[in-house]
Amino acid sequence: MASKTVEDVLFPGIDVRVEDVSDSPGILVVEAVSTARPGRCPNCRKQARRVHSTYQRTLDERPLGSRRVIVRLRLRRYFCDRRSCSRTTFVEQVPGLSARYRRSSTGLAGAGCGRSRSSSAAVPPHGCAVGCG
Repeated sequence: MASKTVEDVLFPGIDVRVEDVSDSPGILVVEAVSTARPGRCPNCRKQARRVHSTYQRTLDERPLGSRRVIVRLRLRRYFCDRRSCSRTTFVEQVPGLSARYRRSSTGLAGAGCGRSRSSSAAVPPHGCAVGCG
């Protein structure tokens, strides 16, 4: 039987490479980087060729047992080289993990994070999607 990698367990079928895992009581912090092919401009759909910069996003992920999981995901910002496009740069998204403006993974939103939500709050204070809890 083939052994599974950390990526296979935490991010099956998702284009990321785990660079570090920090384990402390109650929390697991995963440092990961996107390994996906260059993205396409969300405006004109032209495939990116040049990297502008990289930056780190912090996402809440589904719990692992009783431990909270936080993913520190390094993403690339690309130039859009199409002169007629109004967007000069854009950030890649990792399908199955990240989406624009989210502070939780797309997997967490689909599963519901299980945290309780106040009935008077439109968005929970922990940053999950409206479909949470």
